Amino acid sequence: MHTSLITGLYPFEHGIQGQQDQHVREGAPRLFRQCSARGMDAAILSEAPTIFTGLDLGTSVGLLDADATGGLRQVEHWIGTAHAASRCLLLHYWSAHTPYGAADGKALGETADLLRQGNVAEIRRRYRYAVEQVFENKVAPLLEQLDLTRWSVMLFGDHGESWTPDEHYHGMTVHNRVLRVPLYLHVPFTGNPEPGAGGIVSLIDLYATACNLLGLPRQDDGFGIDLFGPAMANLSAAAGYRMAEIRPGRDAVDDRVLAVPEPSREGPADVRWCVFDATHRLCGERDAWHLETQWTEQPVVEEMAERAVPYLVAREAFHSDSSWANRPRAQATGADDDVLRQRLRALGYL
Repeated sequence: MHTSLITGLYPFEHGIQGQQDQHVREGAPRLFRQCSARGMDAAILSEAPTIFTGLDLGTSVGLLDADATGGLRQVEHWIGTAHAASRCLLLHYWSAHTPYGAADGKALGETADLLRQGNVAEIRRRYRYAVEQVFENKVAPLLEQLDLTRWSVMLFGDHGESWTPDEHYHGMTVHNRVLRVPLYLHVPFTGNPEPGAGGIVSLIDLYATACNLLGLPRQDDGFGIDLFGPAMANLSAAAGYRMAEIRPGRDAVDDRVLAVPEPSREGPADVRWCVFDATHRLCGERDAWHLETQWTEQPVVEEMAERAVPYLVAREAFHSDSSWANRPRAQATGADDDVLRQRLRALGYL
């Protein structure tokens, strides 16, 4: 998801479809590299920078102090010392992420045990508290310090959470509860109009939108839409549809420890997918699929085969019309692989 944000490409296009993937397609754009090339000040600060190990996001990822006061001072310092008239800053807050402050710090440890015990209420309580702390102690104080006549602001999540037996944490399914995330946009002197994306907004749209706001040329040649720009004619059968594809991990039956598949295991059998618009969702794995209503996720029975046709056509068009899906991947180093594995193991993903 992070790579989709800064490239404007779907995961199947840029190549990062799993926790351990680091091999981005050669030539894929990087928003922050474009900013730097134009003489802008650009930075990414994360409370958990090691999860980006080996990924080329167009600039280095710095450590953001997880303490609210320390993090705010750090951001204020960056803003105060930046020299360029145009600036682009991405802040990645980790504390609202699984395991939401659990004592063991494991994504599939204490939190997963609560889920198996059916104690979803406690998980939700911890999650709400974590989100409130981010907004009240980190985001709101920062917004108070910004001159909002000069700054455009995008607040968004990169995934939701499921809290179901088949999905202990995000990344296992393409249900709405995982795909639907908040998005708040502020663009000075526009009145913040409703984004014109046909009722469905995708994370890949933020690259196109940021390029517009920063005066950068788009280099993605992809399916993203500038949320504040004019509607562009798109002759692809995928126009008007959105998609999601994931290569989920494997939840072992014996010890319930998640094992993330190696990147080399990528293939049709490993992908779960969903093609959707504002009315329906076509979801599948391998060649099996089912059609359901968008917001309720209730199965569509009447004339299902006929109604599914345009979604199947769109799914084929996403892959056939993409100019990236068949490009070679850049290589990550073995040292990067080792560091990332250690990080994922420490978080309980391995």
